[in-house]
Amino acid sequence: MPKEMYIFLGAIVGALAAYITARITGRNQIRIAEIGANKDIQLQEERLFDDRVKSEVYLEREKLEKLHIILSTIELENSLTMSNIQSSSKMTLNDFRTKYLENCARLHEAQSISDIYYPEMSESLGSVYGQSNIFWGYQEGVLRTDINESNDIYMGHLQEVLAAGKEISKHVRELQYQIVGRSKELNKALQRTSR
Repeated sequence: MPKEMYIFLGAIVGALAAYITARITGRNQIRIAEIGANKDIQLQEERLFDDRVKSEVYLEREKLEKLHIILSTIELENSLTMSNIQSSSKMTLNDFRTKYLENCARLHEAQSISDIYYPEMSESLGSVYGQSNIFWGYQEGVLRTDINESNDIYMGHLQEVLAAGKEISKHVRELQYQIVGRSKELNKALQRTSR
């Protein structure tokens, strides 16, 4: 075989080898790029998931904080302490009724939060609302009754106020205990997203 033929065959074999190497290298680069893109997509999905969880946790924590504050206010407003303050300050019935409506508005807000976010708390909040109406009804009786003229009636109203206040306090403490438990769960969820 002539020398040119060897050179020609060598060139063809070299070109074929270069072509095959280029194809293999191209496929490998595409595979590496796909793997990298899939990792990037997976990381982005994980970041988006973590961001969503964080947003939901922060929203829920705001609602829990609001509910806790409302419950603390309700407990105070429906307590023997508040009854004594109202009685000793000679609060007018008009001011008293305004306070009652404010109390109801807070309870409605608490019920709204629980109905939307924590339906398991709704029944207890309904009990608080019912006891609150009892409290305020008898507290009005305390305010309208002169202890010096009708001591028995006054003391009867005061006993009902005390009983309703204790019942409200019991339910509020239970609800706040549930809030603390849920807050701990949310803190754990946040810790998982921080990894």
